[in-house]
Amino acid sequence: MQRILEALGWRQGSFVKPESVAKLIGDIDSTFTISANNLLVVASQSCDIASSQEEYIELSIVRLLSVEAFNKQYSNNRHPRILHIEAISNSSDEKVILELKAHEKIQIKKSLLEEFKPDSSINFLEGNLNQYIDWLAGRYKRPALPTKFDQLIASSDKKGKRKKIAKRANEHLTGIYVEIYPNRDIKDEETYSVNLLGIASNDQSPSQILCNCHLD
Repeated sequence: MQRILEALGWRQGSFVKPESVAKLIGDIDSTFTISANNLLVVASQSCDIASSQEEYIELSIVRLLSVEAFNKQYSNNRHPRILHIEAISNSSDEKVILELKAHEKIQIKKSLLEEFKPDSSINFLEGNLNQYIDWLAGRYKRPALPTKFDQLIASSDKKGKRKKIAKRANEHLTGIYVEIYPNRDIKDEETYSVNLLGIASNDQSPSQILCNCHLD
């Protein structure tokens, strides 16, 4: 079976045609609503597709969005739960916007894909397949801040002013990195030391914003 799927062209990042999705819906056991207007994209690693030890293949549910619906806050792996990413329509040579949600993944038996070929009319833009893969992996490997730290942040900003400022700043930042010490829940007499690094870039040169502060 695995050789059949390889011969048909199934790889990580391959798209399932809408008409193929329509035929598969009856065989998909999922708590998510899947319509014939949705695409599916293969999340399983290419070696797993080829492996005889893997009976199932994992796919992400994909929704097509209008260009106007594209949200920078969900692009470039900024958000661990939602991804807005560009692909190319090979039929029109135009970019299309895709939306994926991290929890909206399904598993189907590999044998169900034997009668279908991948959708050759759509592909990720160059480099975006790796972005999609990194986004999938990042959901499980991203660091977690101590509960006490989160509680202190919430109690010091009950009106959410920092969130609003951060949301505006995210339009200009390509990454935000935080280092806290100690990286654990603190005792009442202790304080957190926080190093915050924001990286912004433009067409000319990158710039860095560094902040050091204490929180207790």
